[in-house]
Amino acid sequence: GILPDDLGKIFLRFYRSDSSRARNTGGSGLGLSIAQSIVLNHGGSIKADSEYGKWAEFTVKLPER
Repeated sequence: GILPDDLGKIFLRFYRSDSSRARNTGGSGLGLSIAQSIVLNHGGSIKADSEYGKWAEFTVKLPER
C-alpha cells in the first residue's frame, strides 16, 4: 500500500516515496505521471486508493467513443 501522505503526490512527475528511494533498483518516478497524462488526454480520470501495508487500488475511467 501507499502511505496516506504520499497519495496526493504519486501522480507528480519524478515523485518517489522515501521507501522507494531506499531500494537498490528504483523507478524514475515517471510511470504514474505518464499514465495520468495519457488518461487525461483521452478525456478520462485516474485515481488511487490505498491502505498502507495492505493494498493499493488504481481506478481508470475512460469515456465511450
